[in-house]
Formats: sequence, C-alpha cells, structure tokens
Amino acid sequence: MKLHTKLTLGLMSSLLAASLATAAGPGAKMGPHHAGMDCNGMGMMPGDMKMEPVARANKHLTELKAQLNLTADQQPAWQAFSDHVNDQAGKMKSMRDMMKNNAMPMAKTAPEQMARMADIMKERSESMAGMADAVKKFYATLTPVQQAAFDKMHKSRMARMQ
Repeated sequence: MKLHTKLTLGLMSSLLAASLATAAGPGAKMGPHHAGMDCNGMGMMPGDMKMEPVARANKHLTELKAQLNLTADQQPAWQAFSDHVNDQAGKMKSMRDMMKNNAMPMAKTAPEQMARMADIMKERSESMAGMADAVKKFYATLTPVQQAAFDKMHKSRMARMQ
C-alpha cells in the first residue's frame, strides 16, 4: 500500500474518531471498553500525538534538523519546508480547537453529517498532497546520507502512529 494511501486512511480514521467524539459532547465516555477516557477528541491518540500540533511540529522539525546536519546551501529549502510544516500544524490546531470547543455546529441529519465529514476529508487530503509536495521538494535537496536519515526518522514516526 502506498504511503499516501496509508496516510489518507489514517487521517480519515482520525477525523471519524474526532467527529464521533465531538458528537458525543464534552465529558462523555467512549463506552465500557474505554472506561475513563474523556471524549475530547484527544483521548485516543498515541504518544506525542497528544501534544498541541504546533508544539509537536516544532519538536519534530528540531529533531529532524539536528539529524540532517544541513549545509548553508540547504537552508533556503529547509526554511520553505519548515514554513509549510508550521502552516499545516497551525491549520490542524485551528481545526482541533474548533472541534474541541464545539465551534463547528453539528449537522442535523446523517446525510448532512456525512457531507460535512467528506468536505473535511477533502480539505485534509488536499493539505496532505501539499505536504507530500513540500517533502518531495525538500528531499530532493538532500544528500543520499541525509535522505537515509530523513527516511529512518519518518518511518519511526509513522510506526508510532499505528
């Protein structure tokens, strides 16, 4: 399965879980199998996925930059890449805040809810495609050794999300 497909499926699952959590309302419990887990849209996320998106992005970027030992010539590409990552993290934070604070009114009918979820997934898919493009452009500026380090770090992050 292609990485893009895996990411899209993971994103769709996360959005569905967040939508269900939001629909349940703040303080609701997920059920007997998840006793004690507050339904705030964040309770089921592993590891540092619980972190605020901008802080998590900054942490990952700091670790990645340290691993890559970038040259002065690579700094403009790094800046463009990190700006894109931070922009995406800001959008994710905004969406989470809206969901957490119930600022997104729930659609009244099941078809309206599904249409809203489809719109959100489409927006996130477009964002993911933009991120994939940013990674591709930055990756092209790296040496083979740096690419291997980038690959290793990315794979370890993806494995933690599963």
